[in-house]
Amino acid sequence: MSEYFNLKWFDKNLAFICEDLMNDHARTLAVRALYLVILGSLLMIAVPYGISWYIDGLTNQLLDAMLVGGIMFLGLQLFEIMISFARQRVRERFFQQAFWFLPQAITALSFARPLSFLTSQSSDINGGGIESLRDKVWSVIGNYIFTIIPIYGLAIFGIAACFFAHPLIGLAATLYAVVELGLGRFNNRFIQTEMRPVIDLFKRWDRRMSEWWHNLDHIKHQGVETKILGLIHDEVQVALQGDDRVWRIYYSNWIAIRQTISLVFAMVIYGATGYLVYTGVVSGANGVLVFFSMQRVRNTLRELSDQQREVQFNLASIAKYRRVLKKDVPFCYDEGEDFAGRDICVAFDHVSHTVQTQDEIPKPILRDVSLDIPTGMKVGVVGPSGAGKSQLMSLLVRATDPGSGQVLVNNQDLRELKLESLLRYYGVIMQKSEPYEDTILGNLLFGVSHLDLPVAYEGLPAHKQAKICALARTALDKAGLDPAQFDDGIHTNIGYKGLTLSGGQQQRLQIAAAHLKINITSDRPRLILADEPTASLDSMSELTVMQHLQEELPKDTTMLMVAHRLSTVANMDKIVFVRPLAMCDNNTTQVTMHDSLAQLYTAEALFREMADAQQFVPEGIKKAA
Repeated sequence: MSEYFNLKWFDKNLAFICEDLMNDHARTLAVRALYLVILGSLLMIAVPYGISWYIDGLTNQLLDAMLVGGIMFLGLQLFEIMISFARQRVRERFFQQAFWFLPQAITALSFARPLSFLTSQSSDINGGGIESLRDKVWSVIGNYIFTIIPIYGLAIFGIAACFFAHPLIGLAATLYAVVELGLGRFNNRFIQTEMRPVIDLFKRWDRRMSEWWHNLDHIKHQGVETKILGLIHDEVQVALQGDDRVWRIYYSNWIAIRQTISLVFAMVIYGATGYLVYTGVVSGANGVLVFFSMQRVRNTLRELSDQQREVQFNLASIAKYRRVLKKDVPFCYDEGEDFAGRDICVAFDHVSHTVQTQDEIPKPILRDVSLDIPTGMKVGVVGPSGAGKSQLMSLLVRATDPGSGQVLVNNQDLRELKLESLLRYYGVIMQKSEPYEDTILGNLLFGVSHLDLPVAYEGLPAHKQAKICALARTALDKAGLDPAQFDDGIHTNIGYKGLTLSGGQQQRLQIAAAHLKINITSDRPRLILADEPTASLDSMSELTVMQHLQEELPKDTTMLMVAHRLSTVANMDKIVFVRPLAMCDNNTTQVTMHDSLAQLYTAEALFREMADAQQFVPEGIKKAA
């Protein structure tokens, strides 16, 4: 549609829908649907004109007029049937096209943004994500193309019919339309202003209800059922009072006032038309045309404000998505040079970084960090909570770029590399990650790049499927997860968000996925990034998992592991200690590397406090009597 006029001049959110969330085929179908609905609006006014000729001929006993009116009515009705048939077919084709393309378009816009850029803007797009945006876009498109534009078409053609009958009648009909539209806009602005805080209260109540439903076990364990029932009742009362004030009190009065104004205009227009017909200035046929046309104009304009109000509410929500998804971003995941290294070494070269707080206040988190991690080194990262340990990991996956300095992979600036070509070699184990509603094997293969597995598992020949299944079982064994305990082994569906698995099993599944990814081919560079990989495991399970992560990784696998439980990183080659920046003066190095936990224990008083709090004594340190 932007080929014909610039939608941004009309509404930026409509332009966002048309240009970014619809493909060329959907836009073509939308234009075709517009032509058909406008033509349908014209026919809805033209058909009564045939009736008016027939009634005029019947009244005056004019056979010719009756025949002309009957033929006109029949022809227009048949044409309207054809238009309705075509409109419905185009409508369904358009919605099918939009339905399937919308999630792809929204997801593509999201994926094109860095992770930190999206998470820092999450408050703008929470409350439903892709499904919510799709529903709102669907509603806006449907209302505009198939309701609002036809209503405007009916109003314009109806007023034109009144002008055709007599200029004075046309002017009166135009004045009525202007007054009706003005009153509708005033009403919608008032309702939006009054209902916005009410809607926020209802949304907050919905979120609280969702939280309570997701934490039924906690509610039952605490024995607070009566308390929660009271909160459910009390928290919605303020919202209900606001809702009642708008819809029961104000809106019922508004309907009565508006219909009274419409009735006054109708009496004036119909009275004037009757007088002009009586005096012979206007023919009887044209008088009937005015009656039918004004009835349609009155009915449709009253409906228009309700449709526009719904559209404006949805466009306000769509605007939040547009601000996030259309804002310029510093880089995209699929830009840059392909990574061509045969192994992976990592370095931080005088890296400083700032994050945004929830109040959009810049907060320095890393200052002048310099680290050199050669190929094959296993590095543990420790430090107090909030010091910036996980931020180091985020910079390595380029969730964001450092404020200054460089993150280097094989001595190449990470900003120069195409992320897809590099991250295919990363095995990432996050602190918390929910599995997908898929089989165990499907979850293991989820993180494997299309560059390594260009064909889906189901499309592979049997011998390649068997090879992947063998790799998957080996990975599960290394993570301490026995597929034999499940009914269908690695082909067992684990349910929505992995609800059939315990928290420890979900953690092991994620660890197994990292093992499979770095071993999907035998000759490849490898980097393991692990953030609290054993947080959900007991001590015995941790020993098994860490043995495989430290001692049985393929040769030249580089690893960085963040841990609060110090025993997790006790056998690492090097230990990186991250101090909170607030505890560093100008002469203190924030991030330091040490040969062992014992050396760190001796050198750093803050680390000694952490270790003593866990009753952890590094090997080589004599325990105080």
